[in-house]
Amino acid sequence: MKTTILSLIVTMIIPAISSAKVEDFNAMIAENAKSQEVLHTDLKEQMNETRQAQFKGGKREAVALTEELSSFNSPTSKSLLTFQKETLEYRASEPKKLQRLANEIKQHDAAF
Repeated sequence: MKTTILSLIVTMIIPAISSAKVEDFNAMIAENAKSQEVLHTDLKEQMNETRQAQFKGGKREAVALTEELSSFNSPTSKSLLTFQKETLEYRASEPKKLQRLANEIKQHDAAF
């Protein structure tokens, strides 16, 4: 008798709990959709305000007055422009290795 009552209670509670979880999940999805829509409309409004401000401000041109045209170049190291993976896994190509070895041998022979 106790087991049947217990089994009836369990069979009634499990679907109720699962439906409550599904309802909570659906509520979370609905809340997420609403907040996403609010964010989307806010973003559209901000974009429109920015565009209107750009059109109202007009175009400004920068004019540089100099007597001579010159460019300034500064040396840049190759290590600054390479990725860390490239520097860690760098391997010279085989033809370049052989060419460098041949040059070293020629220089050594020319010295003696």
